[in-house]
Amino acid sequence: MSTLHPPPLPPPRTGWRVQARALVWRYRLPVAAVLLTLAALTAASALRPLPAGSVQVVVAARDLVAGQTLTLTDLRNVSVPRAAAPEGSAVLLTDVAGRAVVVDLPAGTPLSTSLLVTTPYGPPGTVVATVRLADPQMVALLSPGDHVDVLAAPAVGGAGTVVARRALVLPSPERGAAPGLLGACGESPTAVVLAVDPEEVYALSGAVDATLSAFVVP
Repeated sequence: MSTLHPPPLPPPRTGWRVQARALVWRYRLPVAAVLLTLAALTAASALRPLPAGSVQVVVAARDLVAGQTLTLTDLRNVSVPRAAAPEGSAVLLTDVAGRAVVVDLPAGTPLSTSLLVTTPYGPPGTVVATVRLADPQMVALLSPGDHVDVLAAPAVGGAGTVVARRALVLPSPERGAAPGLLGACGESPTAVVLAVDPEEVYALSGAVDATLSAFVVP
């Protein structure tokens, strides 16, 4: 008469987390060596000088639209062969930030002085006007990005009229730039560059003999 033996018990189950910890512990030294090697290679790459015959230029980090005022997030530096760098290429990001592009540019385009202007462009649907205010101290207090209402008061008596609402203050063009719509900014301490609605341009142009003042609005 044969003796019956119970089947062998299955090996105890272990969770995948336990198995993963065991593998990491077993191969901890090789993994650490690989990580240290990668860190050393990264540091060496960052310190490596530009290849011979190469220069660093500023390129568009994304597609740019004509009239767009550039910020640092729109830009990046790349190394290109010296012969491939356009004449007048920008080298420093800070030399480009705050300027506007004159044409649509795809990402990766090197930015040169011929593609950039300092004379500002307003947001879509607005036009740029140079306005001479009566108070130079008020002009000195304004900063690009402020919104102002422009009030025109007649030269002799009478109530003033608002000729532009929530006009956007833009950076002033460089000295020697072309005149604005209502006159050159130049060195005048009373000139301010505004982005206004197209319909407000007529009211502003008709107020050349009036005293113009501005009030900052939210």
